[in-house]
Amino acid sequence: MEKIKTDLLLKHLFKNPATKLIEIILGKKVDWQLLQDTDLKIVKNREADLVVKLEDNTILHIEIQSTNDPSMPYRMFEYFYLITDKYKPKDLIQVCIYIGKEPLKMSDKIQFSDWIYRYRLIDMKDIPCKELVTSQNITDKLLAGLCKIEDPKFYVENVIKEIEKANPKDRKELFTLFLEISKIRNNIEEEIKSYIRQEDFEMPITIEWTREEIESYPVLRDVLKIGKEEGFKEGLQKGLKDSIIESLELKFGELPEEIKAKINSTDDIEALKEMRKKAILIQSLEEFT
Repeated sequence: MEKIKTDLLLKHLFKNPATKLIEIILGKKVDWQLLQDTDLKIVKNREADLVVKLEDNTILHIEIQSTNDPSMPYRMFEYFYLITDKYKPKDLIQVCIYIGKEPLKMSDKIQFSDWIYRYRLIDMKDIPCKELVTSQNITDKLLAGLCKIEDPKFYVENVIKEIEKANPKDRKELFTLFLEISKIRNNIEEEIKSYIRQEDFEMPITIEWTREEIESYPVLRDVLKIGKEEGFKEGLQKGLKDSIIESLELKFGELPEEIKAKINSTDDIEALKEMRKKAILIQSLEEFT
């Protein structure tokens, strides 16, 4: 189940395509557009992970794979037919990116006596981590964690700082993706714990996380020390209050003290969650009061 969850999260990451990763794969900078309609249907449903159209009408198709699947060449060949039939491209570049822990063992071709079908097969561990970490694209930065990380501390600090700068409503999702990646490359978990334990670390990572969700990530469970229900509740309250104030100040600037007092005096978790939703949706500060 964990592998399936990881695959789904990474597929979602590719919906915000990693621009630097695409450049590394193609060996050059290109102009491209995401083809949103990637549900390629024939006899059965197939949904490609990422299909983008390049400036010269070439199509780039990327699949991600976390296990060594002997049937991968046949799946890629099925996509070859579906994509060429649907889009009639000038050319088609197909890439399978392997992100698993085990050594890569899959084949990159189908070979018969009269013909050969081949696609590009890339082990993510062979891609330079630093090039992705220093990208301006948050997806690139996150995916760098699947490469061979030469400096785990640099990677963790760079990615978390980028998440801290993200829109508050996106932080939980981004941090979840970050933790999923840490499960695959578990040599960064200690660096994550160390960074979160810093006194000046203020990102409210507990916002709207259930106890069960935090328990599923040892890196969070250990740092937040949620063994006691009371401590968990206090951390959740503080995280929600900080997020509400930050969301309002991003929209309306410095808040009046009475509004801050109203937020800080509320301890009911459900009430705080409703206040947070309201803070995100309202168009004027009067609507909050």
